[in-house]
Amino acid sequence: MKSVNAVSPHKRGRVVSFEDGLKLVKLRGEAMQAAADAAKSAMVSIIGLDSEKVQQLCDAANQEVDKADKVQIANYLCPNCRKSFVQIQGNYAVSGGLKGIEVVEAKAKSFKVRLAVAAAFHTSFMEPAVSRLEAALAETEIRSPRIPVISNVDAQPHADPDTIKKILARQVIAGIFKRVDKSATVENISA
Repeated sequence: MKSVNAVSPHKRGRVVSFEDGLKLVKLRGEAMQAAADAAKSAMVSIIGLDSEKVQQLCDAANQEVDKADKVQIANYLCPNCRKSFVQIQGNYAVSGGLKGIEVVEAKAKSFKVRLAVAAAFHTSFMEPAVSRLEAALAETEIRSPRIPVISNVDAQPHADPDTIKKILARQVIAGIFKRVDKSATVENISA
């Protein structure tokens, strides 16, 4: 499903044809699954802590594990969430090696929920998928969008086809909505 979400805005913006969009979704999913199968990794959602505390959890976990099990914030899911009328700190997805995720879970105590996903998406664990995507995108006609398509990597609209190809390939290893300034994003849509 994540592959559909990454490619469908580009179809809507007429950046890719429907057929090419389907091919990219299929390839992206297969490439990410192959990367997931290559290493034991996971994701955990941290709820109710601010981004600084979540980063501190990651830093503390990374001091206790080998390089292959490092963790990082992968998704800024809801930095300033509201539940009913109560403000809570946030919801962040942390991705990384299985041992690192287990350390984060132990340190986060009641602030965590293990995500039912196959791997540590949006981290270097997905690096093997990038080259497959780059090769496919090199063979795919990418056009300038007819409407602004905001990247979920940098919250910016991109019109250059070569830049769009690079972003589409790198999305699998980039954190999602990393500290997006919502007002700037709205301004970008209007630009």
